[in-house]
Amino acid sequence: MSPSPRKALMRVIILGSTGFLGRSIVTHLAAAGHEVVGVSRSGRPSPEAPNTSAVALDLTSAAPRDLDDLLDGADAVIHGLGPDDRERVPAPALDYFRRMQVAPTVAVAAAARRARVGTMVILGSYFSHFDRLRPELNLAGAHPYIQARREQTAEARAAGPEVVTTLEIPFVFGAVPGVVPMWKSYLVDPLRRMPVGFVPRGMSAAVTDRDVAQAVSFALEGRISGSMPIATDNYSFDRLARVMLGALGHPRRPVVGVPNAALALGMRAEAARLRLKKMDSGLDLARLPRDLIGADLSLDTTEFGEAIGLSPRTIDDAVIATVRASQ
Repeated sequence: MSPSPRKALMRVIILGSTGFLGRSIVTHLAAAGHEVVGVSRSGRPSPEAPNTSAVALDLTSAAPRDLDDLLDGADAVIHGLGPDDRERVPAPALDYFRRMQVAPTVAVAAAARRARVGTMVILGSYFSHFDRLRPELNLAGAHPYIQARREQTAEARAAGPEVVTTLEIPFVFGAVPGVVPMWKSYLVDPLRRMPVGFVPRGMSAAVTDRDVAQAVSFALEGRISGSMPIATDNYSFDRLARVMLGALGHPRRPVVGVPNAALALGMRAEAARLRLKKMDSGLDLARLPRDLIGADLSLDTTEFGEAIGLSPRTIDDAVIATVRASQ
């Protein structure tokens, strides 16, 4: 039997290398033998992969020459930077997300084309998948963050290298030393404090940080392409809260699903507060319960898990690790 062909090793630039997903991607690709250059505002090296290079660069203000120098000689670039949907931003939100998310991505894509980089991988949002799947909801028209995500991919493909793959990321669980999970303030701390866990009634696809790193590796190898959501498990908020409460030592604490109409009342009050401060949200808060957190955003884990080489499975262990990292 002849040996299987050796996978080509690459010089890979990772934008956002010190974040939760960036750290996991750096570690995964470095372990596979790729030459990895991590890029962040701080320029801190990855403690899990000390032999990788680290560069300090602010992508929102980088000049074209800076990007040309950065990408010279690279085979691939991973774009994992930009604000997320939870941020409260200066109004109007769409202008902010275009400036902070779309424009830097397009600048990197154009530089990648000039430098003859073969592949660009964007870490996107699975909201974009549901925007395509359910056009009657007009999710991009209602939610500036989703509109910006759609523009990010379209404009990067127009300006960038031959291959631009967008991985559409759902809920992500796991733990990276020294990184506080986004779930701490969003769900873990409220569940810890309250005698009853109040949660939305929706459902979401989910992955671990290591799943995302593996999906990036598959994209670099050309095994997935286009716009690809990924998923290895699905959680209702009820199930998610119960796993978290178990990890917090409160397995018997009750969990109550809040109707979308009740959630919308609170969201409208938050939207009014933001308007007074001339701030905005990337997601239309009045529609957020109906469109997203109260909706079924589950994915077929056979289709979208096996695409990245993973069989459908429970990722409760990663949820528990998330809780422990939030303590």
